[in-house]
Amino acid sequence: MKTKNILFALGVAGLMGSMQSCDSFLDTMPDKRTEINTPTKVRDILLSAYPTLHPTIMFEFMSDNYADNGDMYSSPMNLAIESYMWKDAVESDWDSPQEVWDANYRAIASANQALSAIEEMGTPAECLPYKGEALLCRAYGHFMLANTFCMAYNERTAANELGIPYITAPEESVGVVYERGTLEDTYRKINEDIEEALPLVAGITFNVPMYHFNEKAAYAFAARFNLFYGKDYDKVIAYATKAIGTDPTSVLRDLNGYDKFTTTKEWTYGYISADEPANLLLITNRSLYGRVGNQRYGITNDIFRSQLAWSYFPGNKQLTVYNTVFHYNYMSYFIPKMTEIFEITNQIAQTGQPHVVIPAFTTDETLLCRAEAHVLKQEYEAAATDLSYWYMKKGISACSAQQIIDFYKATDSKGNPNANVKELHTGVTYTEEQTYLIHAVLHARRVEGLHEGIRWMDIKRYGISYQHNIYNGEPLTLLPDDPRKAIQIPQEVLFAPGDMTPNPR
Repeated sequence: MKTKNILFALGVAGLMGSMQSCDSFLDTMPDKRTEINTPTKVRDILLSAYPTLHPTIMFEFMSDNYADNGDMYSSPMNLAIESYMWKDAVESDWDSPQEVWDANYRAIASANQALSAIEEMGTPAECLPYKGEALLCRAYGHFMLANTFCMAYNERTAANELGIPYITAPEESVGVVYERGTLEDTYRKINEDIEEALPLVAGITFNVPMYHFNEKAAYAFAARFNLFYGKDYDKVIAYATKAIGTDPTSVLRDLNGYDKFTTTKEWTYGYISADEPANLLLITNRSLYGRVGNQRYGITNDIFRSQLAWSYFPGNKQLTVYNTVFHYNYMSYFIPKMTEIFEITNQIAQTGQPHVVIPAFTTDETLLCRAEAHVLKQEYEAAATDLSYWYMKKGISACSAQQIIDFYKATDSKGNPNANVKELHTGVTYTEEQTYLIHAVLHARRVEGLHEGIRWMDIKRYGISYQHNIYNGEPLTLLPDDPRKAIQIPQEVLFAPGDMTPNPR
C-alpha cells in the first residue's frame, strides 16, 4: 500500500460556554419596522433567507462514519454524544435541534416577507429573479427541516408519515397553532415552490454568486430534491445537467495540489473559496462544528481505510487526491473542509461568533445525484460514465458498469462482502446490477460528502441498518425503519401552545 502523508492537526480549543437558545421562531412576531417597498430592499432582505445553521454535528455523529474509541479520551460536547447514541437532545443551545428549527424558520420568514413585498408592489419584472430566489430559499428551508425532523421520503409511506409545518406567508399574530401535515404534503409544497422558481432565476446575477441561489445552484437543488422525491428521475438527470453540463470534468473539484496546505485553515479556505467552480452554493453558519473534533468519538483509521477516503474503489485503486489527511493523535481522522472562522464582534474584549461555511451544493455531489438517477432508471453505462468522471478527477481510472458491479460484488478471502455493501431497505426490489451500482454511488457520495451530513441523509433514504460500538458496553443498533432517524421536534416547540405532534419513539 502506498505510504500516506499524514499531517497532524493541533488539538481544538475548548467549547464556548453555552448560550441561551432563541424561543421557538414560529411563536414570535417578525420585525415590521422596515417597510420593504423597493426591489433593492427585497434583494437585501433575501440575504437573511438562508439558514444560519446546518444540522452537521447531529447528522455526522449519528452516521456510520463514527466509532467510540474509549473513555481514556475526553468527550466532545453533549450534542455529539447524544447524536452518537441516537438519543433525543436535552440541551437547546449551539447546534441543537432547537437552533436548527429556529434558523430554518427564521430564513423562511425572510423569504415570505420578500414574497409578500413583491406581491404588494404588483410583482414588477425587476423583482421576478428575487421572487425565484425567495421561493428557492423557502423550499430549501423546509427541505432541510423535513430531512432533519421527518423520516426519509418514500412514496409508499409518505402519506402516513409526519411532515413539518409549511409556512407560506409572513406572521401576523403570535401563538398561531401549526399542523405538521404529512410528509407527502411537505414534499408536494417544496416541489411546487421549486418548479415555480426555476424559470424565474434564469440568468440571475449576483456580485458573489456562490452565496445565493444562482441558476446553477437552483438546478443542483432541484436535482437533489427530485432524487429524494423519487417521482421523476428524468428530472434529476435534466436538472443536474443544467447545473453541471454533460461532461462536468472542468468544474469538478480538483484536489490535486491541496497537499501543499500545511494547516487546516489553509485547506478550508481553498475548499470554500468563492472562486472554486465546484462550489455552487456556500452558506455561512453560526456553529461549533469546527470544535467537535475529538478522540473519544471519531472517524477511526479502520473506518477511514475500509469505507472512506482511503478505501478502495473499482480497479482496486485508492483515491490519490486524499494522500494528505489530518487527524487527532491518530485516533480520529478528518478532512478540514469546515475549519472554524471566528468573527470578532468586540475588538476590545476579543469576543465574537464561531462560524463555518457549508458547501450546500457542489458540482461533484450533483454529478453523483445524476449517476444515481441513471442507476434507478437502469441506465447502467450512463451511470458508469458519471461515476467515471468522479473517479478520474480523484485520480483513478474510468470503469465500465460491469467493472463497477464486479468490484462491489466481490468478497474477500474469508467470504466477507465489501465493507461498503450494506443491505438496502426501501420496499423496492432492485436488479442485481442496480444493487451494486447503488452501492457504488453511495460509496462515492459518502466520501464526497464527508463532514457535510450527506451520509446520514443517504442512510435514511436507503433504510441502512448498522451499529455504534459502546466502549465497555453492548453496541447500539439502528434499524432500517428506526423512528430515531427522525430527530425529535424541539421540546420548546412540543410544549408551545397547540401541542405539536412529536415524532414517535
